[in-house]
Amino acid sequence: MNGLDESWMLPREAIEFILGSVEQGAVVVEFGSGHGSEILSKHCELYSIEHDEAWLGIASSTYIHATIQQNVHSSESGESGWYDVDKVIKNWPSNPQCVVIDGPPGYIGRTGILSLLNLLEGVPIILVDDVDRPAELRLAEQLAERLNFDLQTCDVEKPRTGGTQRKYAVLARRG
Repeated sequence: MNGLDESWMLPREAIEFILGSVEQGAVVVEFGSGHGSEILSKHCELYSIEHDEAWLGIASSTYIHATIQQNVHSSESGESGWYDVDKVIKNWPSNPQCVVIDGPPGYIGRTGILSLLNLLEGVPIILVDDVDRPAELRLAEQLAERLNFDLQTCDVEKPRTGGTQRKYAVLARRG
């Protein structure tokens, strides 16, 4: 992908899956912005929830700067927090066709997304990156169970820097 270090960005396979699953111009919400956002924003109406100011504005996306706050789900999971839920809800677009959970970084934690189950239940596709890590896999399983979605994990061809196998999960509404 144009010489970018792909080892930590949303995997090429995940981007291709999204682009093949939603119509051109569809609303896509991503948690965590990065170089993959640049690609998605060329094809989708992208909303990017991001806590790190360094990543704001790198793509043609609607950015929502949401700082990390304490969150009941994060606390129960021993995580540091999650995006400001009130800010996320206030800026949630209507009718997203896909939600990508690729942030905040694993050392902060992603379980706070469970605060948005009512918003996620109407989304046809949810993609959770980094499910090769136990916390992200557990989160994908919790989301699938609570939303009554099917869950499929997908291997990524190119390993992370350091050689570990990457995976992402696709959650789809049971049809």
